[in-house]
Amino acid sequence: MNDQSRYIDNYYDVVIVGAGPAGLGIGIILQKLGIYYVILEKHSVGSSFKKWPKETQFISPSFTGNFFKMPDLNAVTPATSPAFDLLTEHPTGIEYAQYLERVSKYYQLAIDTDVEVISIEDQSDSFVLNTSHETYGSTFVIWAAGEYQFPKTNSFNGEHLCLHYSEVSSFTNIEGKENVVIGAYESGFDAAVNLARLGKKVTLIDNFQYLELIKSDSSYSLSPFTRDRIRDVLDDIDYHVETRVEQVEWVNGKYIIKTDNGNTFTSDHKPINCTGFDTSLTLVKELFDFEEGYPLLTDFDESQKTGNLFLVGPQVKHGTALFCFIYKYRQRFAIVAEKIAELMEVPSREIQEVLREYKNNNFYLKDLSCCDDECVC
Repeated sequence: MNDQSRYIDNYYDVVIVGAGPAGLGIGIILQKLGIYYVILEKHSVGSSFKKWPKETQFISPSFTGNFFKMPDLNAVTPATSPAFDLLTEHPTGIEYAQYLERVSKYYQLAIDTDVEVISIEDQSDSFVLNTSHETYGSTFVIWAAGEYQFPKTNSFNGEHLCLHYSEVSSFTNIEGKENVVIGAYESGFDAAVNLARLGKKVTLIDNFQYLELIKSDSSYSLSPFTRDRIRDVLDDIDYHVETRVEQVEWVNGKYIIKTDNGNTFTSDHKPINCTGFDTSLTLVKELFDFEEGYPLLTDFDESQKTGNLFLVGPQVKHGTALFCFIYKYRQRFAIVAEKIAELMEVPSREIQEVLREYKNNNFYLKDLSCCDDECVC
């Protein structure tokens, strides 16, 4: 430990940044391994989910299959189930945040809330985390901050004239009987469905043609839950494919949406921007190398640029395998925890005893070659 770190009162083996499903999930394993850790959270447990639109639900279904070694897809540990806890299949953001809060209380996780990480300094053999509260030091850092609080702002000119999906508290608050939705992946279709259900006329602008794209990996294709809902209202939606918005302007009291194929749309109300989210890694981008927008990681999800800095959550990618849903990235919690435990010289027997539960319940994916196959049918 270097001199600067030695005099930090808040020194931990591991500091985890973010108290969402990724932060809680990895924290639980570290706690079981007896590793001294703390989770730093800018707001409160599950705060990103609390910001979801009121009507938005999980696209991945929750179902209690834990007894049969098939844990709930939205669970962060093998022994819990949002379906069992919340008694619903597709929880809303508020409901899922309640599940996360109960998990944190049950496991008595060490969480410091209302602490915003301002910067992380790599001290070669340790880290110094400067925050809005106090200074923290650690041997390892796990970045577990999500994406929802970082909306994309560079998809087209005039984005500031639009209402981003992340700013919608409820679709009932959207003004007007006619609305334009820009972007047609999961958030775009969700906005279109909810607006159409309210009896509004919706224009949906898809830069691709996502309804036609069918792949077995849900990272690249719309979920069945979304397809089921869009079928019910598609006749009420003016759907434009292979149309990319280039400019939004405010002219004579109206919003003018210009596209790459020469089409122009006009709206009396703010268009809804559903072009997605940026990565929270912009806050620590100097500690990672990137390729095509994704951080370069080792086989243990450690930054290739900064040793002892690990990543968990929806920004993890290996090859074409994108771990952007909870049921995917939770399979890497134990991989990261195992590596840290080994570096801390936790006895192998103790490590394997803790990891047995995770391996037996499909919470441990080390061989990524299985991610390259398409389903047969």
